[in-house]
Amino acid sequence: MQKKTNEVAVLKKFFVYKDYRGKEVGIGTGLYETLLVFAKKQGFTKVILDTPSKATRSHGFYKKVGFKEIVKEDLPIKYDYPDRDSLIFKLDLSKKKY
Repeated sequence: MQKKTNEVAVLKKFFVYKDYRGKEVGIGTGLYETLLVFAKKQGFTKVILDTPSKATRSHGFYKKVGFKEIVKEDLPIKYDYPDRDSLIFKLDLSKKKY
């Protein structure tokens, strides 16, 4: 997680080893909840991320945990992401309870 402003963080490189993915194991969700508790304690109110458009499994995960897909024009900060066919997601932490 990278701090961009006092309120906005960028999530980068969140991966779980293939054999440990899925709801039967729950590692990704557990790690993710811990990450979000940390982000909220740091005072962040928004988390943004980008992910390749072909990474559909990760899109489902991010949507499940509350991220909303946005267009580049709706980014809350100036954010340079890799030059690829990416989707951008934003999470509003002020609406999540921890």
